Amino acid sequence: MNSTPLERVSGTAALLAPVLLLVSTVAFFTLGGGIGVGAVAGVALVFAMIMFAIALVGLARQAEPVAPRATAAVTALGLAGTAGGVGFGIDSIQAQLFGTPGLDEVSLAGVIALRVPGLLFPLSMIALAVLLGVVGRAPRALAATLGVAAALFPVARIGGLMPVGIASDLLFIAAMGGLGLGLIRGTARPARQDRREAVAV
Repeated sequence: MNSTPLERVSGTAALLAPVLLLVSTVAFFTLGGGIGVGAVAGVALVFAMIMFAIALVGLARQAEPVAPRATAAVTALGLAGTAGGVGFGIDSIQAQLFGTPGLDEVSLAGVIALRVPGLLFPLSMIALAVLLGVVGRAPRALAATLGVAAALFPVARIGGLMPVGIASDLLFIAAMGGLGLGLIRGTARPARQDRREAVAV
């Protein structure tokens, strides 16, 4: 095993994150009141986003030798997005326990604090998929799967569509699972050095 401690921690988080996200999605529709209302779902979402943040750091760093600026941008956007996800999770707990609407539904401050960073999560996941695919740190199939999962994420949640949400989560499990195992085993593809100038600019 040639992986570093950070890669192993990030890889483990990559395996756990989408599973927790799936638990959250199912709980929203079975134990809660739909997307955005649910105590169990909110707790699962909070921990899913924490795992996504840890996974993102390790996955993005795989591209750093070739694309340092893009890596920094994707990492910053991704961490902001996962922070928004944590906020939505806490808001979902409050909505069920106290019977109140989501803060983003009643307050401009809630919109700014929740929806703005929340939208950065799927965008950053798409950017991560493109980055890893371009620099050769992920098989194209895994990168494409991650991108599709991220694109479906807001569709499911904005529309309250459980089948789409489950499909998105399963695609996340497939993509993040493959990428996470690569980190843990230290078998991630070497970045293509000949693309340094094109990607780093």
